[in-house]
Amino acid sequence: MSGKGNQHERSTGFRRGDAVTIRSLDEILATLDADAKLDGLPFMPEMIPYCGKSCRVVRRAEKTCVEGTGLRSLKNTVFLDGLRCDGSAHGGCQRGCLFFWNEAWLKGQGGREKGEGGTNDPESSTTCSPPSAFRLPPSALPTSRDDRFYCQSTELLGATTEFPLGKLQSYLHDLCLGEATVRRFAYVLWLALWNRVWRLLRGRAYYQLTGDQKKTLTAELNLQPGELVEIKSAAEIKATLDDQGRNRGLTFEPEMALHCGRRYRVAGPVHTIIAEETGKMVQLRNTVILEGLVCQGICALNCPRANYLYWREIWLKRV
Repeated sequence: MSGKGNQHERSTGFRRGDAVTIRSLDEILATLDADAKLDGLPFMPEMIPYCGKSCRVVRRAEKTCVEGTGLRSLKNTVFLDGLRCDGSAHGGCQRGCLFFWNEAWLKGQGGREKGEGGTNDPESSTTCSPPSAFRLPPSALPTSRDDRFYCQSTELLGATTEFPLGKLQSYLHDLCLGEATVRRFAYVLWLALWNRVWRLLRGRAYYQLTGDQKKTLTAELNLQPGELVEIKSAAEIKATLDDQGRNRGLTFEPEMALHCGRRYRVAGPVHTIIAEETGKMVQLRNTVILEGLVCQGICALNCPRANYLYWREIWLKRV
């Protein structure tokens, strides 16, 4: 791998809905520095099977939440539809993060290069093929360093910069780029205003749940993929939380409160995830992911990262 990361030609920007082709592994390796990074962002072994595949840009990644820090800014980076890390090279981590794709690793379809964008032709290939079996190249991409895991998630703070825009500016910027519809813009603006009123009246965010438990309880439902569950009411969930809004260390995220009382199917259990701040593997018990439920960035300035939401089984009940 060569240290050409800062010299590689840049894209003027793929937009949401553009069809792109992921460059070959050799082309991508040529953009990486000695740490397997481009602009601070590692290229990971789990991304190799998608080289040469055709995909659709689902969001620009001009901003992202970084755990323990908050919203941060990126350049020349996008998310591709449905392409998530399976953790196969990182100890079986089940975070399922969307890959960050530097635009230097992509090219527009129809022979167009960076700077000319993609295409919105509905006849174009828009779905990435399933990954095929692969062997790591001789110049194996690092997956751990200094007794900690090494991936896009753990290196995200160093790959990002301070977010420069205010709240309203950020939403207007997303509206102009097509990252948010007028309807969504109106919804998040209404929610922000209502949240401000709620803070004045109640001293907390409208969608923030906290409890008063000193030692939070657990429940073991042994939920399996495909089972139908109902998310408990806000009052029932508050009874399982401490004053930081956590159950056994896991935060009930503000956006999750918007789903209380609704029914979803279980996608599967979560047992191991890499902690973004420490790079250490964390063990989880009695925790699941629900189908179709990812963070929509409603409470985080329309962050596009779309992380899975983790649900303690004590917050759910079988239907």
